[in-house]
Amino acid sequence: MPYTTQLHIIQTWLRRRKQGALILTNQSTQLISSSTSSWKQTVVTTTTSDSYISLCDSTFESNNVNMPQNPCEQIRCSVILRASGGRLGNRMFMYASAYSLARTHNCRLYVNDSIIQELSENFQMKKIDERMWLSEEGYKSLNDVQRKLSFCEFIPDLMRRDAFKHIEIVGYWQSYLYFDAYREEIREIFSANPTVLANVIKYIGTLTKLTCPSCPPLKVATQKELRQRFQTQYNTTWIGIHIRRRDFRQLGYASDDAYIHNAMTYFRRRYYYQKIRFLIASDEKPYYQHMFSKDIKLKKVFLLPRKFTPADDLTALTLCHHSIVTGGTYSFWSAYLTGGEVIHDIKYRITCRPSDYYPPWFVLVGTPIGKPSK
Repeated sequence: MPYTTQLHIIQTWLRRRKQGALILTNQSTQLISSSTSSWKQTVVTTTTSDSYISLCDSTFESNNVNMPQNPCEQIRCSVILRASGGRLGNRMFMYASAYSLARTHNCRLYVNDSIIQELSENFQMKKIDERMWLSEEGYKSLNDVQRKLSFCEFIPDLMRRDAFKHIEIVGYWQSYLYFDAYREEIREIFSANPTVLANVIKYIGTLTKLTCPSCPPLKVATQKELRQRFQTQYNTTWIGIHIRRRDFRQLGYASDDAYIHNAMTYFRRRYYYQKIRFLIASDEKPYYQHMFSKDIKLKKVFLLPRKFTPADDLTALTLCHHSIVTGGTYSFWSAYLTGGEVIHDIKYRITCRPSDYYPPWFVLVGTPIGKPSK
């Protein structure tokens, strides 16, 4: 399919998307409805004058949970996360799912110190409610802990009332459906720690001088302020691009250069009346330094510094308005935390239903590849 036709399809379906993640292929267009995951989130709210009874002994369906007002002190139920695996994106999925299961059921949360320490090297890891946390002593006192394994699939039964008493999650838990109800809290938890934020603020200050020499310098103290200023102060629409290439080439599903170019062209056409700039992070930055050398000289494309850590890259990408990503859990998080429109390469292989992994605003584009031969 010519890329102009593909871009037209993207434009048409982006206007229509409401219920599911879109898959656009060279053969067909299929809407994967999020409604295939038939589940109802059960959360807790105070509905009587006796807050202890209403929070600790009864549950109601509501979107108005207020955990900081939770007076429960006993360990009615708990969610445990001890094992870790994979890289940064995997750990973020595991933590977000454990946190949100505890929030959904008004349970206590125990996370191994090594996991907290590793994530704290990148993020603030703000504890939304101190009373939600279970101590090491409290964890060791638990009996009859149920271990639950999940990699990518969403398990609706876990969202039902009294679904478990004490549960230890094992695996990667890569379904956004566990934590999407707490998206703003997750975004706050995964906001940059002071060291990472300082690196990104310094870089963005240099970047904005190049794109707008006459603009006043950025004066910000928080990531939220930086994002707001970056998105509004310079009359520019920023598209963050994350490209995972190094190991994906060996696995056979690295994104084609044409996919990146087509997605960039889509955004240029969609926002033709605005100044469009692209911010790129990749595990092979020298390759894209060469690929976009002309646009880099014209200050239309900016490659994040090679000295940046994965957390630096992620924080910078989430400042943008929209995203182009190739695949992998790191790509997922850069797009999910950014919000806006997301173009995602369909080549990335997942082991669960697409509606379990991809939020409705992720538009999947390209030619799918078959399963690897055994």
